[in-house]
This record gives sequence, structure tokens and C-alpha cells, in this order.
Amino acid sequence: MDIHLIRHPKTVAPGGTCYGALDLEASPERLAADTARNAPAIPPNARFLCSPQRRARALAEALAGRPVETDARLVEMDFGAWEGRLWSDLPRSEIDAWAADVGGYAPPGGESVEAVHARVMDWWEGVEITDAPLVVVSHGGPLRLIAAHVTGSTPARSMAFEIQWGRRALVWRNEGRTVLAGWNL
Repeated sequence: MDIHLIRHPKTVAPGGTCYGALDLEASPERLAADTARNAPAIPPNARFLCSPQRRARALAEALAGRPVETDARLVEMDFGAWEGRLWSDLPRSEIDAWAADVGGYAPPGGESVEAVHARVMDWWEGVEITDAPLVVVSHGGPLRLIAAHVTGSTPARSMAFEIQWGRRALVWRNEGRTVLAGWNL
């Protein structure tokens, strides 16, 4: 089964803003461009699923041409007290603590990469394998964690899998074998 993993378009948030749980709109210009870029690659018989956050749902529905199913396990990491603040304004000691323990550290009031990994893997392990391709529109964090899992990497090293706004990754999955077949398509 082909699984198309697509990162939502860039949002309307000012550059340098920390957000994950904030339910921000996609930039209208980027939404249009990312829909046009991805639409030709989506098979007509594809199933669709997305994060319930507006920036992901907007792209999924534009590609599907209809409302699509959502799954809360695909939402972005909750950055807690960091949400909506500029990265440059965050306390250096907290950023350093996160850098020292990327997997286990949770921003104040937020969740850790390992916590996000647990909920995303709960979803991933339950994906029904069918003949129809699956299109999943989500966020950088969950998509990086899926890529890390598929390639045998760790949640803490998932940041190495940088997926650009509105870009697609392709995973081939069948009984017994899963391959990351393309990245930033």
C-alpha cells in the first residue's frame, strides 16, 4: 500500500513563532500552491486522513475535494508554555534542557517527543493495509517520527528528517515490509 505523508502548508504565524498545539490557519497562498503541487501525485482512489488542526485539514480537504476523516493522534507536539512565543524569546535554560534530552524533555506544560512518538505509533500500528493508497496530512513532528520509525532510527533523532512545508513523503507498506520510498517530493 502506498502511504502519502504530506506536511501542512506554512501558516499565517509570524516567522520564528513556536507553535504546535495552536490551531493556526494555513497561509492561503501556500495552501493553493501546495494543493497544486501535490494533487497530480494523488491517485483517484486514495483514502484521506488528517490531523484535526486547521492547517492540515485545509490541505487534506483541498486535495480530496471533500471533508475528510481526522485523527487527533496526528496533531503536532504541544509546546505548552512555549506556544505562540518567539523561539528567540524562550528561556535559554529550557532550550538547553531540551537539546540535552530531545526525546524525554517536555517544555513546561507541554509534551515530550517520546510522548508524541507513543501516540503517533499507536495510530501507525493500527493503519489498515488495503489496496487503496492512503493520504495523510499532518505536521513536521509526527511525520518525522514516522520516518524515523520506518528507517529504524530513534524518536530523539527524528529531527534529522526535515520535511518542508507542503511537501510529501512516500512510504510503501505491506505485510512484513515498510520502506521510505521518497522524501520532500
